[in-house]
Amino acid sequence: LGRAGWKIHATTLRAMESRFTIVAVSEPDGARRAEASQSLSCAAHAELDPILRDPDIELVVVASPSHLHTEHSLAAIAEGKHVVCEKPFALCAEEADRVIDAAEAAGVVIAPFQNRRYEPHFRKVLEIVRSGELGEVLQIRICWHRFSRRWDWQAMRRFGGGVLFNNGAHLIDQALDLLDDPEPELFLDLRPGLSLGDAEEHMKLVLRSSRGPTLDIEFTNASAYEQDRWHIMGTNGGLRGTTESLEWRTVDWSRMPERRVDPGPAEDRLYPIEEIPWATRTWSLPPGSPSPYALLYTDVHSAIRAGTPLLVTPESARRYVHLLDRCRAQLEEAL
Repeated sequence: LGRAGWKIHATTLRAMESRFTIVAVSEPDGARRAEASQSLSCAAHAELDPILRDPDIELVVVASPSHLHTEHSLAAIAEGKHVVCEKPFALCAEEADRVIDAAEAAGVVIAPFQNRRYEPHFRKVLEIVRSGELGEVLQIRICWHRFSRRWDWQAMRRFGGGVLFNNGAHLIDQALDLLDDPEPELFLDLRPGLSLGDAEEHMKLVLRSSRGPTLDIEFTNASAYEQDRWHIMGTNGGLRGTTESLEWRTVDWSRMPERRVDPGPAEDRLYPIEEIPWATRTWSLPPGSPSPYALLYTDVHSAIRAGTPLLVTPESARRYVHLLDRCRAQLEEAL
């Protein structure tokens, strides 16, 4: 019942009581157990085992520290429970494979909590890129900038902390949906930034695809000047914007004068210049947009009750876990 367990999962599920009932929670801190018992009107246990043994519980939400995700997911699956697993889905691909295989053998749903794949701004960017409206997309830059120190457990590597496994997992997951290449070339730079622990809080990751755009991903806690979340370059135009508003503009080359390469002297000794008649469009976050958390849990409910395929499958989450393995291997080679 930490930040995610309490403020995201418990809050979301309590607001979806037509689909979910919170039966019990597991939390080692006594004050938090008492708060949950009173606020949620549910059982509160210091250990996980009573939840796993309870036949009335169908779904277990794994929101423990990152290094325990695989252990707790496998324990729940072994008792025939469906599972929602917070990110990172696993700390390595081998762990992800064990969880996927166990869930398939048990016939239960395993749902990675990659809620940012449901974010409206990301869905809109994905739609625009896949439509071909921007032409050949050459580069996509995703930035998540802030300026803040971190000293909690996620600032420590022994708990699976650090930006690569924390918020970096969200950005990499989104990037792989845009990239559509399971084995891009990669360049990675990790630094502590303002972290007070031994885990990194500054990440620069460049993914170069053999058949698509280059993805330039930045997450940092050391940027005093924040930049837009999105900046996309294409042969027909480009896009920029934030999580709340996007703007993109395109040119119709069929309406432009025909040009040919001219090997002769430049006219007026100038670079070629022409006016671009841009067509500009915008998007803003619709008022009252449903929470990405609620959208993901709606999918989970449909998967359990009706067998509907998940938008975020465990196999798709494994992609970023595999990429994290490659990042780790590159770092080890550098050392």
